[in-house]
Amino acid sequence: MRKLTLDDLNAAATVGGPNSLTERTVLVPAGGEDAIISPAKYAGPTYVFETRFVDGEPKKTVLVDSKNSQANRLESVITGALRDKAGVLGKLPHIVVNYPEAVGKSEFFDTELPHRAFDAHVRIGDVEDKDRYMEARNSSLDNLRPLFELSPDTVLFGGWDSTRNKNQLRIPSVFVGEIFGVLADQSDYYANEVHRSGARVDPVAASVTFNKAARDEIVRDSLDLSDKTANNFKKDGKGSTIIVGAIPPTVSKDALDGVATSKIVRIHVLSFAILRSFRFGGSRESDVAIRALIAAALLRAMAGSNAELNLRANCILDEDSEPATELDERFGKKEELEPLTVESAEDLLQQAYEQAHRVAGIEWDGQAFQVQGNSTLFASGSDEVAGE
Repeated sequence: MRKLTLDDLNAAATVGGPNSLTERTVLVPAGGEDAIISPAKYAGPTYVFETRFVDGEPKKTVLVDSKNSQANRLESVITGALRDKAGVLGKLPHIVVNYPEAVGKSEFFDTELPHRAFDAHVRIGDVEDKDRYMEARNSSLDNLRPLFELSPDTVLFGGWDSTRNKNQLRIPSVFVGEIFGVLADQSDYYANEVHRSGARVDPVAASVTFNKAARDEIVRDSLDLSDKTANNFKKDGKGSTIIVGAIPPTVSKDALDGVATSKIVRIHVLSFAILRSFRFGGSRESDVAIRALIAAALLRAMAGSNAELNLRANCILDEDSEPATELDERFGKKEELEPLTVESAEDLLQQAYEQAHRVAGIEWDGQAFQVQGNSTLFASGSDEVAGE
């Protein structure tokens, strides 16, 4: 096997080149095959069970990590690089939304915002250069350069400027990833569910109920008690509402805690066919160079995400073997390549950036487009999820 090269990316960025690059990794619970893992949980709460074609047969599976979540994990690599000013990703141009009145974290990058450059925190904030921002929003797939220069992350991972009447730019994502698990018991989806058990010991008092005067005093003197918790506590006076007292050992029929799996697979795909639909208002050579840079940046983020396999509590996974990395060569042919590492992906990205800088005039120097966050939005928000 050989390493992926810049020549490969240039060929893939040119019409008629490879269609995709695919990376498949078999994962295992760190605690062993008999360990329970916690898949992604959705409102209900519930897991997403699906039938997939695995190893030549239809199999009952559970979604461990979704496509959106996997993309966000790659973006977290870019966010970390920007904050640490590390490597080529640390020099990526980006949008910064500032909320000076916030306690703790007060600035947010477009790599963290759900709609990236088109996010409401940017749109209703006070942007430093309205003309430049509108030029970026008015980009099209025939010329994405203004947006790419302002927010490369939006071009890398896709976006939809959905709140406009016209010119609603839609950028499809070049990267797609997910993790799924094959259920250990194939007879029934729900036979694999494990329900939460637990207990809590309070060394001061096992059970406490407060009278009205005590409730008012506690709400008044408590440090940063949420409105929802305070209101519930005023109504019932139960110590459990403010997390006081013991909980006897119980098993909850409603609270899900994990599933049993026989196999876990992570799939990452880069679509060069989608990437080739992007143009940047320059020559053929400059468009190819920018596309190659986009691919290299995604691969670097992918390698960084692979190296930090941190999904969620009670879902600690390890790699069972090297990722199988294949480059499509058209007409059903595939070439297996060496697995990407952080080091090899960083080197590839450096080469791609130098080429894009030389051929297309791309400048990455950590440029930050400043936005003053809307104080009304900040004052109206809370951490409580709507509907809960």
